[in-house]
Amino acid sequence: MDIYEECKTQTNRLAKLKVDYFLTELPKKDAESLRSALLDDVISSRTISRVLLENGIECGVWAINQWRRVNKVKSSNRSTHVKVTK
Repeated sequence: MDIYEECKTQTNRLAKLKVDYFLTELPKKDAESLRSALLDDVISSRTISRVLLENGIECGVWAINQWRRVNKVKSSNRSTHVKVTK
């Protein structure tokens, strides 16, 4: 494996492990709550990341998205688009 591929593999593994780490290190009630949010496809990764940061936990959107992909959480594209007409 070349350096690029090894770095890419390490990054993917570390991002997934970051969320798993929080799930194992948080108090049981908080971990269950976080897991529920992660599995709820209506809650955006950006929202989860923001709420975690507000609670002193730095976890980026990329790590959350990676965890969701690995754990086969269906992604919802329920964003609302407003069409502006003049």
